[in-house]
Amino acid sequence: MNNEKLIAFCQDLIRLKSLSGHEKAVAERIVREMRELGYDEIRTDRYGNVIGKLCGDGRRSILFEGHMDIVDVPDAAAWSVDPFGAVIKDGRLYGRGAADMKAALAAMIHGAATRSGVRDGADVYVVAVVYEEVFEGVGFGKVLDHLAPDAVVLGEPNNLEIAIGQKGRAEIIVETIGVNAHSAHPERGVNAIDQMVRLLHHLRETPPAVSPRLGEGIMVATDMISSPYPGTSIIPNRCRVTLDRRLLEDEDRESVLAPIRSTIDTLESQDPSFKAEVSYAREALPTYTGESLTSERFYPGWYLDEEDFLVLAAKKVYSDMGLDPLVRTYQFCTDGSESAGNKHIPTIGIGPGTVGQAHVVDEYVEIRHIVLAAEIYGRLATEF
Repeated sequence: MNNEKLIAFCQDLIRLKSLSGHEKAVAERIVREMRELGYDEIRTDRYGNVIGKLCGDGRRSILFEGHMDIVDVPDAAAWSVDPFGAVIKDGRLYGRGAADMKAALAAMIHGAATRSGVRDGADVYVVAVVYEEVFEGVGFGKVLDHLAPDAVVLGEPNNLEIAIGQKGRAEIIVETIGVNAHSAHPERGVNAIDQMVRLLHHLRETPPAVSPRLGEGIMVATDMISSPYPGTSIIPNRCRVTLDRRLLEDEDRESVLAPIRSTIDTLESQDPSFKAEVSYAREALPTYTGESLTSERFYPGWYLDEEDFLVLAAKKVYSDMGLDPLVRTYQFCTDGSESAGNKHIPTIGIGPGTVGQAHVVDEYVEIRHIVLAAEIYGRLATEF
């Protein structure tokens, strides 16, 4: 493996600004690199996801996955370097998306390519997906609708530890329904804001779900808006709140909403004027190909047993390389919500860089991490 070409390729990816829905230039650059590295099959699907394949004997397959999109840079002046300059300084590669997660993508593409021409092992896929920063797993799901790998390796940054699970994420919309009245005569109406305050108070008193593996199913309110807005001299008849709920393994859509619905039923039984509705947020956004991705914002949590064959294979790779295989969980939501949470495919995460560098000013990843990650991915493809 040519480490200079690996780092140069990673720099190219960082220099291409690829906000969610605008990943075309990065996708095209990845396709060119896969061709140069001798991938047997390369295609871009209707949503803009890039799928590269290195053919083995066809009996098993392992898929390495990363996302092409990045979050924006709200204040480039706050950076000490050009956010899209891919500057190398003191052994670090700087730039938006360096840690999250173009370094991992470059390392996967080059690391897996060490299997080029080898036909007596597993088929190896490398997939670069769209829209992860907005819809965790939705773009990846469009790939997995047509592929059924035996294992998935994510590249989200985790200091090259072995991640075997994560909390998921849901965006829950709760709306209270009141009755308009002039604010000089509030008794003639039902204030939807007051009703929402009551509901939120009761929800806060509800014991959270708990998992011995992933911890507490945290739920917090992240926004609130009343209607009409602004409410000049009028009692609002609608109040909408978004609840961010962190999901545990084995939780489903109904079990997550059940305590909220129960609380609403209780308040309605106590007060005939109380009315509320609950649902999951939904959104549809265009990809760079013109196709639309639609998501109900429910991205499941997941956990893989430490004795699973994929975890054992990763541990052996680390041991063979003289590395300490630290096994932990991701502390944020990833595309594993689709592969492990929805599709139940054995999934782990191994990524260069640290989560503390994601989405921050002067984001960087260490050069040695990129090189080491590529070797780990290559060896894992072989070990599998």
